[in-house]
Amino acid sequence: MAPRPSPTPDTPESIRQEWQDAAPFWKKWYPQLAHQSRHATRIVVEGAALSPGLHVLDIASGTGEPSLTVAEAVGPHGRVVASDLVSEMLKFAEENAASRGLRNMEFHQANAERLPFPDRHFDRVTCRFGIMFIPDIPKAMGEFLRVLKPGGRVSFVTWGTREENPLFATLIRPFLKYVDVPKPDPDAPHVFRFSDENKLAGTLSAAGFQEVRAAKHKINWPWPGSAEEAWQGGSEIAAPFKKIMAAVPPGQREEAVREAIEGIRQFSDGQSINFPATIVSATAVAR
Repeated sequence: MAPRPSPTPDTPESIRQEWQDAAPFWKKWYPQLAHQSRHATRIVVEGAALSPGLHVLDIASGTGEPSLTVAEAVGPHGRVVASDLVSEMLKFAEENAASRGLRNMEFHQANAERLPFPDRHFDRVTCRFGIMFIPDIPKAMGEFLRVLKPGGRVSFVTWGTREENPLFATLIRPFLKYVDVPKPDPDAPHVFRFSDENKLAGTLSAAGFQEVRAAKHKINWPWPGSAEEAWQGGSEIAAPFKKIMAAVPPGQREEAVREAIEGIRQFSDGQSINFPATIVSATAVAR
C-alpha cells in the first residue's frame, strides 16, 4: 500500500504566506465573518473593560474585528492601533474602518514578538483568535507587558478544544481520511494551542501578569447562509487547514468536499448554519 500524503511542514514564513494568500477571501466574506464571530468579539471587548479615551493595541486584527468594535467603544477621544503580520489584511481593515466612519484608528504591520511601539504606551492590548499562532509566545507576552502602562489590561480569546468545536471536525475530518497529519507539538503554533484555559492562564502568570482570569464560554457560531456557501467561505478563509485539503488527491478531494458539505448541512435551520462553539477568554493586568 502506498503511503498516504502529508501536508508540507509549517515554517514561520509559510504561516505568514498562508495568511497573506487568504487575505482576499477574508475581505470577500467579511460581513458573514463579522456576524459569525460577534459573540467572541463581545467577550474580548467586555474583558478589556473599555471606556472612552483609552489607547488600545489590537494584535492580529485581520480585516478589522475586534479592533473596529474596540474603536467604537473608546470613542473619538480614544485611539486604537490595529496591527497584523500581514499588510494585505490591514489594507482591508482600513477600508472597513472607513466604511464605518471610524477616524480614531491607525494600522500598523507588526510582529507581536517585536512590537514597534514605545514602552508604557497603551492602556489595553486585545487579541481575538491570534495569540495561538505566535511562534515565541513568551517573547510576545513580554512585549505586551512592555508596551502596556502599569495597571493596563490584556483581553484575549482563543478556541476551545477540537471536540468542543464541531465546526473544525466537520470541515476537516473528511480530508483526514486521506492524509497523515502529525500531532502538533503542544507549544507550537496551531489552532488549539490554548484550548485549555489553565494553560493560557499559566502562560500569562509566567510572563508576569497579575490578576489573571481565564474561563470557557459556550457560544453560537452562526453562518448566515446555505451549507454550500458555508463550506466555500470556511474553506477559503481557513489558512491553517488549506494545506491539508491540498494534500488530498483530486478524486478523493471531491468526495471529501461532498462529505464536509453534508456534515455542515446537519447544523442548518434553513437560513443559517448554527454551529455550537466553545472559546477560551483570558484577562490580566500589567504590573
